[in-house]
Amino acid sequence: MFATVRGEIDDSNAAELGRTITAQVASADRMLAVDLTHVSYMDSTGVELLFGLARQLQARRQSLIVVVPPRSGVRRVLELCDIGSAAKLVSARDDVAAHDGG
Repeated sequence: MFATVRGEIDDSNAAELGRTITAQVASADRMLAVDLTHVSYMDSTGVELLFGLARQLQARRQSLIVVVPPRSGVRRVLELCDIGSAAKLVSARDDVAAHDGG
């Protein structure tokens, strides 16, 4: 399943975004790919949202893949926060297929 996010992720919308995304993931889905290609800003609540999604999915034996372009400021934030310890970080939506399956 793909979830595409645009704009900013911060304290004003992270909780609702998390609820919306979580509600769309079926138990039969092996993974959730969150495409942040068009996210211009993400604060710590956005980072925590992704770690929380990863924990929820892992509990259901599903995986999280985060799509962020290499030169994005959002990617740098995620790398500094070690999102790779909880989710697979890929550069483009086309890269998701190589990691689909856990």
